[in-house]
Amino acid sequence: EEAIGFLVDYNKNPSLFTPQLITFSEMYNLMGGERFKKLAKATVANYKAVYKYCHKLYSKRFVEITIQDLQNVIHTMSEQGVKYASQKKCRQLMHHMYTYAVKYKYIKPSEDISGYVEIDNKVITYKKSPFNTRQLNRVKRLANSDEPLAPWAMCVVMMCYAGPRPTEFISVSKQDVKLKQRYFIIRESKTEAGRNRAVPIHKHTLPYFEFWMSRQGKYLICDESGNKLTYHRFRNMFDKVMQETRCKHTPH
Repeated sequence: EEAIGFLVDYNKNPSLFTPQLITFSEMYNLMGGERFKKLAKATVANYKAVYKYCHKLYSKRFVEITIQDLQNVIHTMSEQGVKYASQKKCRQLMHHMYTYAVKYKYIKPSEDISGYVEIDNKVITYKKSPFNTRQLNRVKRLANSDEPLAPWAMCVVMMCYAGPRPTEFISVSKQDVKLKQRYFIIRESKTEAGRNRAVPIHKHTLPYFEFWMSRQGKYLICDESGNKLTYHRFRNMFDKVMQETRCKHTPH
């Protein structure tokens, strides 16, 4: 049955079994089929987003792609105002594709040119720093108030004490929050080591967890209708708390 399956796939697209004919997009799909299932959903989404910048290479034979072809992708991104983080992610995607190609002998190790791709220098808008005591106290006062932003100020305090990444935090399911035992479990994470890890709930933040658990929705942090938040929506509320409390921090 497995052999028949291969024959069917071959008849649909013989180039998949002829290394010299495999295109850039076919190599991407082969690599993604093996690697993406091991990654967090957010990471896969980022790779799919930057893959779109490689559209001029889609139909080009993989073995014929030059370092200039790869560099032109980054150059176009730079001209379009795409910043360092996305350029870095695109270069990582290229690296994964060439690593896959070497692993399965589509190309020789010496033909891996992904290591020569250059990206723009990282520009630091402002230096990141942790909350100091006075800043955190201002956020706590907002969290304990009757202001509309109070629930979102609670989130900031909860994150400061627990230390999750923002995407991890908004993906926590209510069924993974154990109030009596005072811990919650992070299932979705950027790294393998970060998945399925237990995080203690500090006694100072326990009332905040109880508040969010009392709201409707499958996830701990959700909107008023119980829907899961996107990072963009969560970041928007986080920034409003920062503005209200006169702080300059990011969720990370």
